[in-house]
Amino acid sequence: MSDDALLKMLADAIDRQTKLLERYEAKESQTDPLHTKVPANWQTATPLHGRGGIFSTPGLERDVITAYVRPMGIGSLLPLLPSTSEDPRFGALTGYTAVTGAEPANACLDAPSGYVKACNLTARFGMLRRDTKTIEMDKVMLKINRGDFTDLVLRGRVLGMANLEPSGLDEGRILDIITMSEMVNVGVQTERELNRQMWQGIFALGTEFPGLDSQIATGQLDVDTNVLCPALDSDVKNYNFALLSNTIVQYASMLHWYLNYNATHMGLDPVDWVWVMRPELWYELTAIWPCAYNTSRCAAFMEAGGTTVIDGRENIVDRDAMRNGMYLITNGVKIPVVVDTGIFEHNSTNTAIPAGDYASSMYLIPLTISGNFPVTYREYIDYRQAQPDISLLRGLEEFFWTDNGLFTWAMEQVKWCYKLSLKTEQRVVLRTPQLAGRIDDVRYRPLQHLRDPDPASVYHYDGGVSIRPGFGHPNAVWHNR
Repeated sequence: MSDDALLKMLADAIDRQTKLLERYEAKESQTDPLHTKVPANWQTATPLHGRGGIFSTPGLERDVITAYVRPMGIGSLLPLLPSTSEDPRFGALTGYTAVTGAEPANACLDAPSGYVKACNLTARFGMLRRDTKTIEMDKVMLKINRGDFTDLVLRGRVLGMANLEPSGLDEGRILDIITMSEMVNVGVQTERELNRQMWQGIFALGTEFPGLDSQIATGQLDVDTNVLCPALDSDVKNYNFALLSNTIVQYASMLHWYLNYNATHMGLDPVDWVWVMRPELWYELTAIWPCAYNTSRCAAFMEAGGTTVIDGRENIVDRDAMRNGMYLITNGVKIPVVVDTGIFEHNSTNTAIPAGDYASSMYLIPLTISGNFPVTYREYIDYRQAQPDISLLRGLEEFFWTDNGLFTWAMEQVKWCYKLSLKTEQRVVLRTPQLAGRIDDVRYRPLQHLRDPDPASVYHYDGGVSIRPGFGHPNAVWHNR
């Protein structure tokens, strides 16, 4: 048999195995979503070793190098606080009304008077659930033969860059232990989804929590009366899909100046702010920022015949310093920058954007106000608080929690088949929307787009197989009997 024929036969075998998995997935997805899915009657987890194992190839080198790109973002920076309040109230004193009444002519007559005004905000939890595939207990330890080694070493990381996954998952065991591989798989899926919801979460969809995109907004409302509270409105600017240029300095500087004015005159300063944007926008922004910042408002001067001297070397030094130090000098203040892959990005499917261009928002987020009081943070339902009820089960429960009650795991079992399910209920809280702002629809044109951890992105790359074809039927006297 020729090499080409052998390769085609191998490809056909892999394709058949993949289609089997896809058919099984389709069958699972048709089950009633209102009922908990029980483990399958056979193993559906990705096999690591034994027949079909993705790492059971004879002669496979011990070191396995990851090519998975992890999500990153503001989740790694925000405080994480436990809570059991479903419907909290966050009060704000929004101002004082104008006075009514006439000025008194005599000291003891009534004078003009006014009222105090306040507004209440709230936050909502969202629920995120992820499952492992079914694991068959008496299959996890199998190897093809002595040529199937289980001493593989993972080079690189698959978890932890966004700090949104359960702790205690041992990435070093995912090449040899199926249960740990499946649990880390759940951790990867959880981290990716929370990274997205942190910005793009929409509470109206049912299980998502409202992301920062929904909260950094105008039209703020009192949660109890539905009355508008413009004193709490964020500063939202629109770049209108214009290509990134020197004017971005004016937009960003004004955004920071406006919000800093609010903080100062509300008595909330000093504020600890961070700029947050997609990594592609950050790279392109730093390419023009030093020159644009150092020559801001010089255009009119030059048009009138003036001369501006620009030192290219100094601009390069400033650019590289900002990139390496992850900060943006704004109004003379060095503000830290966080790059976040969870922020939505427009591409050429939007008719306002040419092919090869992209657009997204850049945000100025307050982390703390005076007294180091946190105003942007994450909260989670603390499952530990259920302990008084759980203790009545006398140790018969088949679930447990990790990360101080942030995540809970449950196990379902059918004879020797089992699966693990993960649940977490979280929200992101923005207590001071009047100190937060964003610049929408900033268009940029990178030479090359970065890889994306989101599987829905065209810049997400994986490849390979989830199951390998076996070695074929053994040549034994009993095989066809």
